[in-house]
Amino acid sequence: MTETVIKQHLIDPEICIRCNTCEAICPVGAITHDSRNYVVKADVCNLCMACISPCPTGSIDNWRTVPKIVAYSIEDQLLWDELPAELTEEQLAQAGVAETAVAEVQQAAPSTQPDPSGQETFNSAAFGATLPPWSAAHAYTNLYGPKAAEKTITAKVVGNVRVTEVGATAGADYDTHHIVLDFGSMPFPVLEGQSIAVLPPGLDEHGRAHHARQYSIASPRNGERPGYNNLSLTIKRVLEDHSGKPVRGVASNYMCDLKIGDTVQVIGPFGSSFLMPNHPRSNIVMICTGTGSAPMRAMTEWRRRLRNAAIRKQERSAAGPPQGASAPTGGSDPRSGGAWGH
Repeated sequence: MTETVIKQHLIDPEICIRCNTCEAICPVGAITHDSRNYVVKADVCNLCMACISPCPTGSIDNWRTVPKIVAYSIEDQLLWDELPAELTEEQLAQAGVAETAVAEVQQAAPSTQPDPSGQETFNSAAFGATLPPWSAAHAYTNLYGPKAAEKTITAKVVGNVRVTEVGATAGADYDTHHIVLDFGSMPFPVLEGQSIAVLPPGLDEHGRAHHARQYSIASPRNGERPGYNNLSLTIKRVLEDHSGKPVRGVASNYMCDLKIGDTVQVIGPFGSSFLMPNHPRSNIVMICTGTGSAPMRAMTEWRRRLRNAAIRKQERSAAGPPQGASAPTGGSDPRSGGAWGH
């Protein structure tokens, strides 16, 4: 009976940030995309679940019970602005689906289809982390977004500097900016390795609002400027596509052109596994290219600040108490660092 009905895997276009993680990690090539949406091929997906944990927003973890003969096509999914409602029992019955078939497909365990060549299917998800380091700090995610209590948070641009050389032979077509965003009094806690997404203003060629663009955070958890509620991004201006055809990236050009005092609509933060270990003796190997160095900068800068703070503490300890100060004695308040009796 389950041949008449399937549990179709779908991606929620409202909260997907188009990061390409799902398509890159799918071991069977079931996920594809166009300029608007990421979608799942119902006839290819084997329900292996490799894409579920790595998704930073949870947009990939959506399912609809549908008659197999009328499963949502790729063409249908590419046009969606939101997921269709789940079919009711009455609608499924009208389509000739028996109640027993629905119950069977909902209880069926995901199974990996064998490779026609006889070889074991390569599962790239098995080689990527879906859990953070054991010593990592707790990451807050999806505080702002389409399905959060607050849809966006407004950040003010307090810094925007080009970090690549200007010149016909050294950077005329490689324009990278370091941009600092301040969130004022609104809470927006982030960790090294997380990302945010920016909502470019305006409409696309179809008259719809631009979807969010994701950027890795390039500053440590205590901000680009320590002690202030800010973070930084390192963004390359996109002027051509992968084939070399001239294009103007919507979000990258918008961000690189921002002036001090401009405001930006932000959602996120995203990511709960690619995080900095807090253990001081942990070993870290970093491999990146281009602006992919942004999270690495955040991590190395946090380590540098911790090291400098430790050095200053050691120097103060070696120097002893300030001249004229007396060492604490027994009976002092324990919060002052002195002993509480002997």
